[in-house]
Amino acid sequence: MSVLAQRKSIVVGVDGSERAMRAAVWAAAVAQRKSVPLRVAHVLPSPGYHYSEAALLFQNEFAQEVEKSAHEILDRAERHVKSAFPDVTVSCSTHPGPAGPALAGLSAHAEMVVVGSTGAGALETLVTGSTVMQVVNRAHCPVTVFRSEAPSPVPDHRPVVVGVDGSELSSLAITTAVEFATFFEVPLLAVHGWGAGDLSERPAALPMVNWAVVEEEQSVLMAENLAGWREKCPDLQLTTVVEQANPAELILEYARDAQLVVVGSHGHNRLAGAFLGSTSQNLLHHVACPITICRRAS
Repeated sequence: MSVLAQRKSIVVGVDGSERAMRAAVWAAAVAQRKSVPLRVAHVLPSPGYHYSEAALLFQNEFAQEVEKSAHEILDRAERHVKSAFPDVTVSCSTHPGPAGPALAGLSAHAEMVVVGSTGAGALETLVTGSTVMQVVNRAHCPVTVFRSEAPSPVPDHRPVVVGVDGSELSSLAITTAVEFATFFEVPLLAVHGWGAGDLSERPAALPMVNWAVVEEEQSVLMAENLAGWREKCPDLQLTTVVEQANPAELILEYARDAQLVVVGSHGHNRLAGAFLGSTSQNLLHHVACPITICRRAS
């Protein structure tokens, strides 16, 4: 069923943090259900990236310690994964930094890249140059930012929420969300929020719009975007929500009880092709569960 069958593996970046270890276990669960290998990647710090060569009194020793630490981190991640999913095929690798470009490069041959957020509440303060944002903005495949306070990182019975806006990337998000919900046999909630758009800045024009017709058109948009999925996946428990509301706020409302949110990286009105749209960026900063951001393969 997967439209991403040409991709070779799930890639997860680990840095030794507990959040990254949980992300690796979540990624292993997905890899097992999709019957693909898991690639655990650790990015080495460059000596000159943090310190000048003159500041390092023992450069060879520094490099050896970095390499030793990297292998310890990878070994620990593999143990975490194998203890939960012993049948998953796991490979481990190290890569020169910086981390963002390195993981984005690995995405060219991945079905999905998984990265852990940088700590509790840290996504609220992310800046464009951070590792997570660099991966999300540059990846060639969907990127899942793992963020969950659930007792276990393994996918459970809670629903998946997917944002729908009628764009090409929204269609990819629907496919990705349907796959996840089907593989893990959980409900799927498709959410579409709509508003006045550019007319919100022209209040005098608002009474001239037949909002009942607009509402009907938005319901048709949702139906068209989900057309065929009920037939393809008859066992999928699919629910739709179409409301006049800010898209990000509506998705956040329904994401409170979700285990995963899936969105496209842009809607119809993106400002620049390389960066996140306002809805996906808002969700990335505030959603409390893992979020998969779907990008067009390039």
